[in-house]
Amino acid sequence: MVKLGHYLAAGLIALTASAVAQEDSGATSSSLTYRVSATITYYCPVEKTLNLHELIFDFHNDSCQDSRQVAERKTPTLPYGPLYRNVRISGYHWIDWGEGHPSPYSRHDAKIEITKTATTLSASGSLAKASCSQSASGKGVVEDSFWQAKAVPEVTLLDEEQHPQLPVEAEIVPPQSSAVLKFPAGCSGDREPALQYAVTPLLNGVAQAAMYTSPLLTAGKSATEKDAALGASSIHARWSPQTSGENSGESELTVTISGSGKKQPAPAP
Repeated sequence: MVKLGHYLAAGLIALTASAVAQEDSGATSSSLTYRVSATITYYCPVEKTLNLHELIFDFHNDSCQDSRQVAERKTPTLPYGPLYRNVRISGYHWIDWGEGHPSPYSRHDAKIEITKTATTLSASGSLAKASCSQSASGKGVVEDSFWQAKAVPEVTLLDEEQHPQLPVEAEIVPPQSSAVLKFPAGCSGDREPALQYAVTPLLNGVAQAAMYTSPLLTAGKSATEKDAALGASSIHARWSPQTSGENSGESELTVTISGSGKKQPAPAP
């Protein structure tokens, strides 16, 4: 059972394992060692700015007598994800200006102001009255006032990018039963780092199939522990952090393999 351990900005692995020997009568002794490979992944906060889909504002006034007050608020769909934090609208820019028109598209006098909140973009202001006249036939002609614009909201957010570190390896050579693998400190973010390790037997220096690959372990405020069964054997892992001193941010994983009466793995084909 996994007990969440300390948040890590680094990792340190120590492996304790019992050697396995073949004891068949008259058999030639073989060299059996173990290789432990571990990878730690940090989640590093990176600030990004993204463009959303365009928002269209379109105001008209066809009154020949009065100006018109206009207002509209848009609420775009903001990016959402388990690694996103502090998502907010931080700005905007215009697109598709019409050649020969002031920016944005407008006719007659228009005074429009754009405002924003963390989640909305609004346009408000006034449009002058329409231009009205009569044609030669006496029919009224109305040229309305308008203001049209396409605005692209700009969103700023913190994206916790995954940064897996290069694997670190150590070899256990009986009668030794432990090894230490150290990871340098990584970035610091709100999300806990994760670690995964594998144990591979080497028979006469030739790697066999991995005998165990751990689930993804995460770190919290205390040690993380994990037990697993390997046939007649068992494996116990403890991931412990260094929370203070000059080694703050490092961690230590101790893996213990126990059991008896196990046979050596068959050589790889």
